Amino acid sequence: MDEIAVGVGIGGAASPHAVRWAAARAAHEGARLSIVNVLDEAALAGADEEMRRTATSLAEERLARASEEARAIDEALPVETSLLFGSPTEMFADISKQVSFLVVGTDWHGETRADRRRMQSLRIAAASSAPVAVIPDFDVSRRRGVAVGIDGSHASDRAIAFAVDEASRLGAPLIAVHAWDIAALTGGDYGYGAVPVLDTDDLERAADGVLQEALAPVARAHPELDIQREVVAGDPVHVLAEVAQRASLLVVGSHGRGTLARFLLGSVSHGVLARLEAPTVVIR
Repeated sequence: MDEIAVGVGIGGAASPHAVRWAAARAAHEGARLSIVNVLDEAALAGADEEMRRTATSLAEERLARASEEARAIDEALPVETSLLFGSPTEMFADISKQVSFLVVGTDWHGETRADRRRMQSLRIAAASSAPVAVIPDFDVSRRRGVAVGIDGSHASDRAIAFAVDEASRLGAPLIAVHAWDIAALTGGDYGYGAVPVLDTDDLERAADGVLQEALAPVARAHPELDIQREVVAGDPVHVLAEVAQRASLLVVGSHGRGTLARFLLGSVSHGVLARLEAPTVVIR
């Protein structure tokens, strides 16, 4: 049986949203749900025994509430809870090697961006070996549509497959987005290598072709799916974040590369997680 892990104790107000999202996904996949709370040993350094007992008790209560929230989604859902001690980033990186999906709540909220000490959700997303969802602390139940960034790369092909499955599960439209600008096209950071200088009309036609080619097999395999196509000139992070504001979910592929890939996301996936306008899934 596949297993989806969801972290609690990281995202504060976002944690219940993350648990419910993970439970719904696990129920859909027929997967087991593992609810994990990692108490940061660095934060507990110097704490006396009473403080440690208090922290442990609060963590256990948090796990119990999360388990109830998960079973409220599906009473038959197999749920297990774990309380671990260590570095949250390192512990969840290890967990991600053993599960099919990892879910965490964001650790910054509303209009206030976290300082560098409160970026665990981004670090965990970057370190994860499994696909990862970062869930915000606001309700998106009134939104419709699963948005996916498409750039013609293998990473975006995997993102499309996930987005199609989620849109089909929700009975929601698939919002397929391809954003292009000169920097993205020549820098190779959004799935392209260097290209010859082309005029705007040629670039628009090329961009539309990328989207049409990626979506052709989807349309054939899922004729019932409402596919909304958007080709937009602009910075991919800005374009995807704007679309995410009206979507119930955003899905992107990660272009983290090289020997540091375990600790890096591509600039687009990092950028949309930093803005986090909707629950966002990053597919490696």
